[in-house]
Amino acid sequence: MGAKWGMVIYNCISAAEILLALVCISRVVYLEPGMSGRRNKILFAVAFLVPTLFVQICPGMSKDIFSAFPVCFFAVYMVIVRREKRIRGIFLTVPVLGFLMGIVSVFYAVPYTLTGKYPSEGGWLYAVDALFWIAVLIIYWKRDETVHLLRLDEPYRRLGKWERNFLHAAGVFLFVIGAMLMAVTQTGISGTAARVITGFGSLASVFLEMSVVILVWQGNQKDYYQYMTTIGEHYLQAELRHFRAYQERETRVRKMRHDMKNHLLCLKELAENGKTERIKEYLGELSGALRETEQTVYSGNEIADAIINEKEVLARAGGVRISLEGRLPEEITIKATDLCTIFANALDNALEAVKDLEEKWIDIRIRQQGRMLFITFRNPTEEKEVVSPGSTRKEDPENHGFGILNMTYAAKKYQGSVQCGIETAKGTRVYSTEILLLLPEKEREA
Repeated sequence: MGAKWGMVIYNCISAAEILLALVCISRVVYLEPGMSGRRNKILFAVAFLVPTLFVQICPGMSKDIFSAFPVCFFAVYMVIVRREKRIRGIFLTVPVLGFLMGIVSVFYAVPYTLTGKYPSEGGWLYAVDALFWIAVLIIYWKRDETVHLLRLDEPYRRLGKWERNFLHAAGVFLFVIGAMLMAVTQTGISGTAARVITGFGSLASVFLEMSVVILVWQGNQKDYYQYMTTIGEHYLQAELRHFRAYQERETRVRKMRHDMKNHLLCLKELAENGKTERIKEYLGELSGALRETEQTVYSGNEIADAIINEKEVLARAGGVRISLEGRLPEEITIKATDLCTIFANALDNALEAVKDLEEKWIDIRIRQQGRMLFITFRNPTEEKEVVSPGSTRKEDPENHGFGILNMTYAAKKYQGSVQCGIETAKGTRVYSTEILLLLPEKEREA
């Protein structure tokens, strides 16, 4: 009786192993979303394990039904976690299963190639299962580092149409090859030939699988390098614009100083002649000229000032008011490219949102509490819900939707986060983008 229940538990663990492997492949290779929330994960695990256990202890149940459980539950999992095209996620089961079969076939093919027999239940399969769960435990032990690494890369890992189709084709091919390798002994081929075919077939499957995954991952990296090039150019352009604006202000100030003597003489002449109204007009003109020499917004950081004032010029042309409350630390060590990413993307998104609205304003708030730096951008919006990061409502989704992702990538370098939300204030829907950054220790007193 004890041996029977031991086998039942072992079979449940094996089924969970298959389901977990399928989920990992969908996450790492296909970049599919994962299930959020510990409660949801526990409920899904219970919903999987209970019927899996029931099928085994219920007399008369077919073993094939039990074998299909992990695959069926994976299809359900894809429907649950996908944000869109949920039904299409069911069809992803076949190529993902193909990638798993490409790996599993090796563990069957190696002993068969060497001995001419497939491994039965026993030491070899137990060793393979043990290796799998040891790897799972190591990943769980290092989960903070693993999750941090995956999330840093996540914004720049998107599957293009050709990459996804390429993975589909490779997965289906691996599925077919894996099924053929496992059934090679049923084809009537001689033992030696079957062993050779199985050995070379399994090696070819693994080589194909590794090549496909590496090719797609390298293709994803181009987005990262393209982004870094773009943000570097943006940063350099921001510095150049800041320098030119500074030069222009200095030139206007020198001109004002040069002409100030003449202005004073003119005002003296008007005062002696009692032309009070003309003096008021003249002073108004001088005040306007002086305002042109001033920088509109000061954040405490030259790069942030350059970007904000650049966007402020565009905003004024479109009738948008930009206001700033608070200041950045004077000796902030956040990289200029990261500041550029945060301020440029947030202001671009806000300007785009208010472009066609009657209310046109953007508020920037900067607060610091200890090592925590909070930067909030607020603007009116017509949207009713927040678009998920990486998504966009624009007509060209392949080239848009990176703004929040880029900001999130920059924030995570400083153990921070980006939160977007919509609230209603005085009858107006307001979109807020809240950025949290953890400053280095030496900036505690900044």
